[in-house]
Amino acid sequence: MDFYKQKDFGQLISAPFIFFGKEFKPLITGLLVFIGPFILTEYVLTNLFHFQSAESISAQLQNLGNGNFTGTLFIMLLISFFQNVMLYTYISAYIKTLSQEGFGNVEIQQVWSEMKRVYWPNTGGLFLGSIIIVIGLFLIILPGIYLAVALYPLFAIIIFENKGAVQSISRSLELIKGNWWLAFGLLIIMGIILISLVAVLTLFFQNLYAIIATGTSLFVLNSVTNSLLDVLSSVFFISTPIFLYGHLIALNEQPELVNRISEISDAEDITDSEKGETQNEDSGRDRLINDSDTDRFKPKF
Repeated sequence: MDFYKQKDFGQLISAPFIFFGKEFKPLITGLLVFIGPFILTEYVLTNLFHFQSAESISAQLQNLGNGNFTGTLFIMLLISFFQNVMLYTYISAYIKTLSQEGFGNVEIQQVWSEMKRVYWPNTGGLFLGSIIIVIGLFLIILPGIYLAVALYPLFAIIIFENKGAVQSISRSLELIKGNWWLAFGLLIIMGIILISLVAVLTLFFQNLYAIIATGTSLFVLNSVTNSLLDVLSSVFFISTPIFLYGHLIALNEQPELVNRISEISDAEDITDSEKGETQNEDSGRDRLINDSDTDRFKPKF
């Protein structure tokens, strides 16, 4: 997989879908292992505390102004936060491993090794990034929008460059400079595509479940389906800025050119070394011949 390669807009849009299609089985297996427990916990808490509908956490947040911010909702928000951290960590670690191993060669154990290394930096990155964006939105809306786009490749930087949360935020702002509109357009178009797909699939499954189930069963099916669709759409949403990061690195820092120059330099060093060894051998041979000739014509007493 040629990760550090310049891509046009269409290639950036299609990259997450190609990634999902080629790595479907191992990718889904990892989602079940790492994200499944969060979905299950959220579902259990939803039923345990008798939520009256299958609303998602984002929908529940709309009722904060009505005084419905309960301890239960706080727990749900906390679980949702760490679920998002795990999602970002898993997808970014998977793509980094994929960039090294190639399609069809990724092992979950390799991904897990990367995840353990960057989970807490990702936690800090999501927390600090969210605070910065919220402050920007509260001050004036436009700075918040700018920061939300400028921090788009944040998690890719954390895992690919082994930087902490604060350093990654600074690096993201630097990397996106001059490419903000590209990132903004990518975010908007991918958002429209994902919202449309999720809306169509949600409507399809709701109509299907309305025929085959009622009451509690209908609630359970809708709740589980909505959670799964949220997770699957997140795969595309999270992987998009990671592929954007690869494009920006190729565009700004041209790693292929740097590597090529390095290879040429190494080849020249080897050639110079071989020439030096050849010259030394020739010089040594000449000295032996000269010494032999000198001995031959030296007068004997």
